[in-house]
Amino acid sequence: TARSSGGRWAPRQREICGEVMIGAVIFDMDGVLADTEPLHARARNQLLTELGLDVEVISPQAIGRGKRDFWSDVARGYGLRATADELTKREFSLIIDLAQKERLCAADGLKDALEALREKGVTAAVASSSDRDYVEKILEITGLHGYFGVLACGDEVAAAKPAPDVYRRAMEHCGVNAENAAAVEDSDTGARAAKAAGLFCVGFQGFSAAASCQKLALCDVTIERMSELVPVLFQIGR
Repeated sequence: TARSSGGRWAPRQREICGEVMIGAVIFDMDGVLADTEPLHARARNQLLTELGLDVEVISPQAIGRGKRDFWSDVARGYGLRATADELTKREFSLIIDLAQKERLCAADGLKDALEALREKGVTAAVASSSDRDYVEKILEITGLHGYFGVLACGDEVAAAKPAPDVYRRAMEHCGVNAENAAAVEDSDTGARAAKAAGLFCVGFQGFSAAASCQKLALCDVTIERMSELVPVLFQIGR
């Protein structure tokens, strides 16, 4: 069931003839398009084990942080020869391997939501702190690669979420401003990035493991199923 912050819809969205003019919906990827968050944790723990490091102590430090920032601290703190960039790419490679082996699927109802957005002439975009090669591969594995006209990725901007850089890049390439776009996020860090970019933000709580540790207090509305997304977006302001 969709729930809005403060019990009302966001007042900043533009209305024309009673309808909100949304030109783009910008999706986070991990934990929104597919349940990849557990794969990230498993890959990170595998890499830490390979490096001979204490998984229980170090792995939780990655939560809510960009991968390069995390691995930079690990490499420096433990005197590793590998660079943060090398470790980050290795982790992404491990995640892709897991996704392929386990036949990762898109979130239930997502493809129908994307089709509905397409029918309304709304551009679907991805704004992820992850690297482009990884994002493209996950979209391919899940069968989502044909739905997104714009990808904005973490290795293409100066700062990862919670900085708004990837959202600003996505909006630029979609040709929309913040008043005519919305974000879909599953994390507090991502919601901070979306709000810093001036976007209406839908919090997605469809994957229980990820939702359990995220408050999503900054989101304007939260949903538990992707089937709720389009109805929620096109009721804003009514």
